[in-house]
Amino acid sequence: MTSLTPSDFPMRRDTYLQALQTKVHGDARVRAAWVEGSLGRGTADRYSDIDLHLSLEDADVADFTANAQSWLSAIHPLVLYTSMFDGHMLNALTDHGIRVDVWPHAGHTVTLDPNRIVILHQQHGAVTSDDQPERLDAAAQGQRVLTLLREFWRCVTLLPAVIGRSESLVAFSGLAVELGLVTELLVADAGAQRDRGVKHLNAYLREQDRAFLETVLRVPELSAPTLVTAHLGLVQVVRERGPTVTERLGVTYPRDLETAALRYVGAELIQLGIDIERLLDAHV
Repeated sequence: MTSLTPSDFPMRRDTYLQALQTKVHGDARVRAAWVEGSLGRGTADRYSDIDLHLSLEDADVADFTANAQSWLSAIHPLVLYTSMFDGHMLNALTDHGIRVDVWPHAGHTVTLDPNRIVILHQQHGAVTSDDQPERLDAAAQGQRVLTLLREFWRCVTLLPAVIGRSESLVAFSGLAVELGLVTELLVADAGAQRDRGVKHLNAYLREQDRAFLETVLRVPELSAPTLVTAHLGLVQVVRERGPTVTERLGVTYPRDLETAALRYVGAELIQLGIDIERLLDAHV
């Protein structure tokens, strides 16, 4: 077995990108090829993957997508290939651990922010520039926050079912779902919009918020009281910060939903010998 040193991997990704550039140059179907994500922005580290976008003639998209696995394998052997989102994204992993997402696009001309991409190939007129990236306006942000708040309280109402059935693993998994919703709420509260991949979060959270969430999620055992306490730690975050965020964005916090969810959850958990009022007070 070949021994790899840590310094080998960035070199192999650079080598792969060079081979990828040669590949798109030689494919007449490709009108333009560019890299987005951290590589496109110039903020890549050793863990960054390759987000490759291809502009193709309308008639070529289906053919490319159908044969993308062999197209990628010709650059370097693959150990994983998955067509995702009805073929709109093609996910691959090489035998050297290089992660590649390929996004085929139909159309003649694409408009791109030159500060957020690296162009590997373009035919004349295939790419135009726009350095004003789209951002959600306050109304859109407000509706997005309302959507995640409603989903959070819906998830909370499932807590009695999983605790009552002694489904400790499901209750623990539910924490991850709720955590995702709460972190997005706190990102919005910090006035940030995430423009990096799902593996980047620290830069968008206030340090004290990140530290608090990490404390809440230190679950020493999967007992009912411990799991409920962790869920209620996230509940307390939403109760405190949700109204602040929605007021700033000009939308109404779903107070009736919060009240109904906590009334139901509290009554059900009391039947199981768990007093959520006492546990909530412990987070104040």
